[in-house]
Amino acid sequence: MKNKISLLVWFIGFILLDLYFNGIPKLVTLDVLPWLAYAFGFFAVAHLFAKYILKLNGLDDLGLELRKGWLKLMLLGFIVGLGIWALKYLVFYQLGKFEVTGIMDGSYIAGMLAQALLAMLLVSAINDVLVRGYWLPYFQKNNLMPWYILVTTILYALDDSWNEGITVANLSFSAVLGVSLAYTVLKTGTIWMAIGIHWGSNMMFRAMAGFNGQGIWQLDGVKEGAVYEWVSVLITALLFPVVYLLLRNYKRVARPQQNSLNQTPKIAL
Repeated sequence: MKNKISLLVWFIGFILLDLYFNGIPKLVTLDVLPWLAYAFGFFAVAHLFAKYILKLNGLDDLGLELRKGWLKLMLLGFIVGLGIWALKYLVFYQLGKFEVTGIMDGSYIAGMLAQALLAMLLVSAINDVLVRGYWLPYFQKNNLMPWYILVTTILYALDDSWNEGITVANLSFSAVLGVSLAYTVLKTGTIWMAIGIHWGSNMMFRAMAGFNGQGIWQLDGVKEGAVYEWVSVLITALLFPVVYLLLRNYKRVARPQQNSLNQTPKIAL
């Protein structure tokens, strides 16, 4: 059927966007300006593909529509992500994973955090557009939302293996995090809270590790081990009850009637 967009086309687009996001940094070293071009380029490519190949309304239909309350959702997610990851590092400290021997000077901290604020926001948004936002209109149009959390969580765990490798602990961590992130999309109809959670957690990671292994604090005697990986999984699992409680009474903001998601051609399975 001419007006139908096949699952194959949809999946090919996902693979191409994934190769763009994960492949380019592995092929070339990107300084600040080229990296920014790469990051903003992802949104441009995703918008054009969604608009002209998938016949959607660009990034709006991929969960980035600026509905009323979008900023509140993102900032709420940021606080939640930052808080859970701060708790994680506090537990690591209590378990002896590292010792704090000092703090970096103010100029280093300010510069590193300023860079991290923008970079982590863009990385977080790219990841959520790629996995959760990209598939949202497909599942909506085909009445498959009961499967949305399961499928996007699997895709997220597999996508995360690009950088973290395939181990039971890594897959478990990605799955636990992926369920919570997908749940926020299921409840709100957008990816803004998921972006915020990602952004906040990534900011806490950079506060500890920076971009070159040196964060805000000077750490010594850093230990690795399976126990810390599973502690990370358990603490990350706290995300779900937190977002569940925060969103239990959430009322979705209706999309404008002229939005293209209500007018796009049927997507074929």
